[in-house]
Amino acid sequence: MKICIVYHERLGDIIRVLPIARHLAGQGHHVCVECLEQYRGIFDAVTYAWPSAPNARAEHQFDRVIDLQIWPRRYEAFRASGKSWGDFVFGIEPEFANLDQRPVFDAIDKTDGLEEYGFPRAVCLFAPFGYSQGRRHSFSALVKACRLVAKRPLVVLADSRQASDLIASGMPSNWILEARSPGHLPRLIRDAEEMFAINSAPCVIAGAVRSSFWHVSSGVAQDDAFSAASRIVTVDD
Repeated sequence: MKICIVYHERLGDIIRVLPIARHLAGQGHHVCVECLEQYRGIFDAVTYAWPSAPNARAEHQFDRVIDLQIWPRRYEAFRASGKSWGDFVFGIEPEFANLDQRPVFDAIDKTDGLEEYGFPRAVCLFAPFGYSQGRRHSFSALVKACRLVAKRPLVVLADSRQASDLIASGMPSNWILEARSPGHLPRLIRDAEEMFAINSAPCVIAGAVRSSFWHVSSGVAQDDAFSAASRIVTVDD
């Protein structure tokens, strides 16, 4: 059977539906995840699912379409439920309710790592940026909090716009790591000796591939992507 899981954005949430894709693939189904183009690279790090464009559903002739998106039509129900993102989304279809919610990147070693980017492993990968945070801390406050716990030199994980802003502010470009593809993030995050992240996509990945990392809470229990690897850090602005 050809199955389409619909979750258009953002990267962290797309990653968090991967256990459902893996479960269905394990049943012998061909599974695609319908998402926006900028997130498609993450599927280079898995072998059990493929990306699909939102406007290509009819072309693929899927036998089953599973829309798991919270926004916009489930948003009020999600907030009213009091459930975590994972418990709410995995509970939309009863067959997924008891699945292990930890994503698996089974093609992680086929992607580029720190050495391919010109960085040693003996760094603290610092991920202070996100797009869906209700509570935001200043960059300087996050740097201060990170330096209190990290022993390794900081390397800032940033996208192209964030990297440009950092360089414009005077930060040397060799302190910044801009991933060439979302699919490289799991290995980059796994292999750094230390990791510090706000509650964003890198945090979701870190919970899947690391034994520990420093995690700044979102301040909203429903939105936190806590994992067994999370080590909560308080930030003073």
